[in-house]
Amino acid sequence: MNPNNDELLRELDRFLERHGFSDSTFGLRATGDGHLVRRIRDGRAVRRSTVVRVRRFMARHEIDAA
Repeated sequence: MNPNNDELLRELDRFLERHGFSDSTFGLRATGDGHLVRRIRDGRAVRRSTVVRVRRFMARHEIDAA
């Protein structure tokens, strides 16, 4: 596991559980990549720009869901 992914993965897991997204649906909606979450779980490196996109998507979705 890539230690830099640990915090992001915790955020993702909370978000996915709270909003009922599957890993692939989340990846597709957030970045257009249905394999993104699996690769993060596998410990692959994630670009900073991708992390920013993922966190922006989650923040926008939280606001829209409120």
